Amino acid sequence: GKMSLSMKEEYQPREPDDLSAFEGIPSDEWLTGKVVSTPKFGAFVEVTKGGATAQGLVHITQIQDGFVESVADVLSVGQEVQVRVTSVDMGAGKMSLSMKE
Repeated sequence: GKMSLSMKEEYQPREPDDLSAFEGIPSDEWLTGKVVSTPKFGAFVEVTKGGATAQGLVHITQIQDGFVESVADVLSVGQEVQVRVTSVDMGAGKMSLSMKE
């Protein structure tokens, strides 16, 4: 028989993270996260809280005070960073993070 391989998988939306553990976190509570990727609009950071792990986005404007020209200049994948949760959208499975005080 013929077998066909497809590379389409990466376009499928991934299972949204369970953000319920992050929903009630006050925005002044700092979490330790790890940079997973650095697209040009910010950094995706993986954070863990009480056994739950999820990815959130630190928008480029939330990385540091002042202008960031390139995220990759400031952050590198695998780097440990301190972040705080600024918003959680349970419906979309999205979490916004900030690295700014």
